[in-house]
Amino acid sequence: MDKAQDSLGTVATGLKLSRTISIGEDRVITFMGDELRVYETPSMIADVEYACRDLLFEHLPQGWDSVGVLVNMEHLAPTPLGHDVVIVVEIQLIHKRRVSFECEVFDRLELVGSGRHDRAIISVDRHRPRVLDKGSKLKALQS
Repeated sequence: MDKAQDSLGTVATGLKLSRTISIGEDRVITFMGDELRVYETPSMIADVEYACRDLLFEHLPQGWDSVGVLVNMEHLAPTPLGHDVVIVVEIQLIHKRRVSFECEVFDRLELVGSGRHDRAIISVDRHRPRVLDKGSKLKALQS
């Protein structure tokens, strides 16, 4: 087994996760007034990303996690404040340490979002020094 395979744990195509999200004040637009507060696209994307990450995380070996590397989502219909959506994510493709998901978001009436999200599986221990080093370099540039 190669290193990419070792890092996958039990990650496999066809794995699926479904999650219900309540659309509260923190997930809606406000710029069109109180009557038109609907699920905002940035929150939909974040909710999809976290669902994909959580699905991967439960199948990865200790010390491994994932980071988002691509989001291609269409927001197709509004969902008003106070209602729920169901997010469904499924692993479609695995290439080395890159995992592609098919993602759909539904409310009780219709499909409200769909698209693709890719995540890269990373070693947390190898990622940490890279991030800390970059943070130091950026801080030095501010001086």
